[in-house]
Amino acid sequence: MIFSKILKTLALSLVSVISISACQRSIEPDDKRLGYAYFPLEIGRYIVYNVEENTYRISDNGVPQTRFYQLKEIITDTFTNLSGEKQYVLERYVRSSLDSPWQIDSVWSALRTGSQAIKFENNVPYIKLVFPTENNKRWNGNAYNNKGEQIYRITEYRKTKTLGELSFSNTLKVEMGNDSSLVSHIQREEIFAVDVGLIYLFRKNIRYFSDSPNLGSGRIESGKIEKFIIVDYGKE
Repeated sequence: MIFSKILKTLALSLVSVISISACQRSIEPDDKRLGYAYFPLEIGRYIVYNVEENTYRISDNGVPQTRFYQLKEIITDTFTNLSGEKQYVLERYVRSSLDSPWQIDSVWSALRTGSQAIKFENNVPYIKLVFPTENNKRWNGNAYNNKGEQIYRITEYRKTKTLGELSFSNTLKVEMGNDSSLVSHIQREEIFAVDVGLIYLFRKNIRYFSDSPNLGSGRIESGKIEKFIIVDYGKE
């Protein structure tokens, strides 16, 4: 009888140990579990993008002016903002070709709180992500600026993504508006990868010809279409 009780106790202990070990193996670090790793901030981190811009003007009669260049964004410093939070300085450089020297283009900044990732683009704050991240999550990306409500939504979550020669095993896509009509189309989306950050950006803000021969044809009258694709990243 005593021997039977001992065996039962040992068996229950073994089950408990196995259960605890299994739970420990399945728990991700907080930065990945909550989604912080999609928006890493650390001095020295950089990303290089290939950029394509197509600009349409009324005077060009629907023929776009196309520009190709590279953009490098690097975190160079931090400062304490008025709310007492650590904010990171993002220096942005451009060059027209691989053989050209980098030229400073602008200085942006970013910060990450326990619940939000915020990027200041030309001093305009946008809420890029909210934490914890999850599929179909929605928020107002313009909550801290005066540009009017714009609902952002995570439309793909923890997906593998390949861009050129680079592959990323864990990404999410944020749709930041997609409004289309016979006379205009406004669309923006961004893709973030774990431990990397923004790897892809697409922006479209165009108007179509709306005169009677062209209405509904999809012929672009004016506006811009931009695409940013990551080609390199790391830490200096």
